Amino acid sequence: MKTLDKAVVCDDQPIGNRTAATMFHEARFLSSWIDPKSLEVQDAYKSITSGFNRFENKVVACWDFVKRIPYHPFVPSRVTVGGVSYSQDDAWLDPGQTLRVGYLNCFNKSILLASLLRQEFPPEDIYVCLGNVQSDGIGGHAFLYLATGDYIMECTDPHLRLPFIRAEEADIYESVIFFNDEYTFCIPGATLTMPLGACCVRWLEDYISARHCHNYIA
Repeated sequence: MKTLDKAVVCDDQPIGNRTAATMFHEARFLSSWIDPKSLEVQDAYKSITSGFNRFENKVVACWDFVKRIPYHPFVPSRVTVGGVSYSQDDAWLDPGQTLRVGYLNCFNKSILLASLLRQEFPPEDIYVCLGNVQSDGIGGHAFLYLATGDYIMECTDPHLRLPFIRAEEADIYESVIFFNDEYTFCIPGATLTMPLGACCVRWLEDYISARHCHNYIA
């Protein structure tokens, strides 16, 4: 996978009804989805990391919390405002909202984990990566990228034991866009496959198990 050092600043980042991600079909900047200042996220972070003193243990606790939320490739949502109903087959939620939902897709898991870890990390260290994963075919995927050390933190698979996968070894992951609440970068020439969620936990688990053996899979 190409890491952040291969990316360039990206100014064209609004996401709207072209991807059918937003609840009201409005255009939003990718960076607006990560919200470390959310009171719900801050409260969740305090609860998740309570009793941990070491920085590394807090990071792992956040990752473990998010990966245990049931994964579903698509999160359908419906809301009615003023008698008008809006629906999405696969809604991207704000991080505070993700804490009140019974299952999450790869994007929602990643923005929740990024918002939690931004309580500890500066923005230049934590990114959500929108990209593609390839097995028999290729599909869009979202995952967390830890720039410090160039690691992927995959949180769709509850069987993973360890959170850190070296990005340079993750050859089925293709990075396209890196973003957080302050920065957005993209890999020149790379194209994101939509919709996200075409990936499947089962073959991701098989891949990670084969590459990293029993250190990673329970």
